[in-house]
Amino acid sequence: MIISMSNHQNIAELKKKVDFGLKFWLQVEGNSILGKGWARLLESISNDQIKSLSKAAEKCNYSYKYAWNILKRIEKRTGMSPVITHKGGTGGGGTVELNEWGNFLLMVYNSMLEEVNNLKKNLEQKIKKLY
Repeated sequence: MIISMSNHQNIAELKKKVDFGLKFWLQVEGNSILGKGWARLLESISNDQIKSLSKAAEKCNYSYKYAWNILKRIEKRTGMSPVITHKGGTGGGGTVELNEWGNFLLMVYNSMLEEVNNLKKNLEQKIKKLY
C-alpha cells in the first residue's frame, strides 16, 4: 500500500485534533448521586445567603421543581436528604440549607474534581507529546 503525501499530511492534521474527555460522579451502591450539575445545585444552596431553593435553582438554570426533584433523588438513592428545610410563615416561603450530609457530599465531590482536573492537565500534556 502506498501512502501519498497528502494522506500523510491529513493524518498529521487529524492527530492534532485528537482529544479526550473526562466525566465523573459520586455513587452509592452503584447509583449515581452527584455529578457536575447536581453538585452545582448543592454549591448554589450552600452559597445562597437567602437560603432559597428558588434562587439556587435559578442560578443553575433549573426550575424550582427540577431542583427539588434532584434533592429528592439524592435522598432516595442514599437514604438521607442533603438539605434541611424550614417552612415559611403564613405567606409560605421557607428556607433550605445543606445539612452535614449535603456538605460532606459537596466536599468529597469538590475534592475529587480537583484530582480529576489535575489528571486531565497531565493527560493533556501527554497527548500533546504524542503528536
